[in-house]
Amino acid sequence: MALIKKNVILYMIMAFLVMSLVSCNSSERIRPVSLSFETETPEKIKLRFISSWGGVDTKADPLQQVLNCFMEDNPDIEVINESVYGDDFLHKLKTDFASGYNPDVFGLWPGSDIRALVEAGKVADITDLLEEDKAWMDTFGKSEWQFTTYNGRIYGLPLEIIYECLFINRDLFARYNVKVPRTYDDLKQAVTDFRKNGVIPIAYNSTAEGTYLYQNIVARLGGKENVERPFVNGVPNKCYVEAMEYVRELYQMGAFPPDAFNLSSRERDELFITKKAAMIVQGSWFIGRFSDSDTTVDIVPFPYIREGVTSETALIYGFGCGTFYMSKSAWDDETRKNASIKLLKALTSIESAEIFAKRTGMLSNVDSERLNSYQGRLRVNEKALLNAADELIGPPDSFVDRSIWEKVLVEQFPYVLVGEKTPQQVWDQIREEYIAKGLE
Repeated sequence: MALIKKNVILYMIMAFLVMSLVSCNSSERIRPVSLSFETETPEKIKLRFISSWGGVDTKADPLQQVLNCFMEDNPDIEVINESVYGDDFLHKLKTDFASGYNPDVFGLWPGSDIRALVEAGKVADITDLLEEDKAWMDTFGKSEWQFTTYNGRIYGLPLEIIYECLFINRDLFARYNVKVPRTYDDLKQAVTDFRKNGVIPIAYNSTAEGTYLYQNIVARLGGKENVERPFVNGVPNKCYVEAMEYVRELYQMGAFPPDAFNLSSRERDELFITKKAAMIVQGSWFIGRFSDSDTTVDIVPFPYIREGVTSETALIYGFGCGTFYMSKSAWDDETRKNASIKLLKALTSIESAEIFAKRTGMLSNVDSERLNSYQGRLRVNEKALLNAADELIGPPDSFVDRSIWEKVLVEQFPYVLVGEKTPQQVWDQIREEYIAKGLE
């Protein structure tokens, strides 16, 4: 019995020594057994998103609602929403791309800016993706793909239809017995009448957004064909030049706020919303600032100009920042690509389109027949405008290089208004910038 005990003890000592040697010399040491269940949380896929639907924009809250729902449905994806309101948006987007800090998914209206990004290879070609998913592709209006197609390839998803018109505070027109302007002469008379009564006639400022007034005059003077050709044989198209004279005439009549050159776009809008200004030239997105119960605000076509080539019913029409794209850098990363596709589908889903349509009055290019029948009061009026329009004209700033538009036209406009520069001088400078950038 004593011998057996000694042998058992000897075996135990040997086993202990072997385990010690393995433990000390093995590259993978034996870990102590844990009584708790340890699970590692997988790192989330982070997507950067940017659009102009930030800050006080009427679509900011609905956008965040859509993004929150997306993240709930996809707990492995985190969307970092860097949307910026107003004139700062485009500067940030272009700076991000220039510095290599590319967003994964972004919103941007059609025009020279997105064309430049496409030509620089910064935007993913989603043609094949859409053709492989016909059900998704068919939710969009077929004829509207032209707005996001470049060299026969599709790069963007056109969700938000936009138009521009004249917003009026109808209660101010009634109070001071002012005729709602149908022609440009009517507009000048309205300016005179409101000035007599101490009301700012037109909410205006000298930012890129402030050029909506100018752009509508360009469209009235030139029509679709001329608007799409800012230069003819190297010479600035006269509709772009002459429109500045019309804006200067309105300025000289006192149509604008006295501090128009210093107002932010938000402050300009507030002048109209708070009834300090009788009129403002704005886009369809502005409808979201007013409740259906507000019967004091109305929309009418921008006044007809007899010297122009359009009819009274022509409208500026196109797509807004609810036109979504994926960056090429996201496309080239398989993980971010798949997550970005999911986000694009969520942003342009019928459910999301309905949220934007009902909460902001957005005109949707997805499931349009149903969603655009939403019966808000101003929505009914806008349908009348669109149905009556015999010519739909793209926004003039989408046909002029945007960086030149902002650097020259926007910055020099105040000098034209006060008479220190002529419209021709400004457009000659724009042409020089075109030549310097090799755009002619």
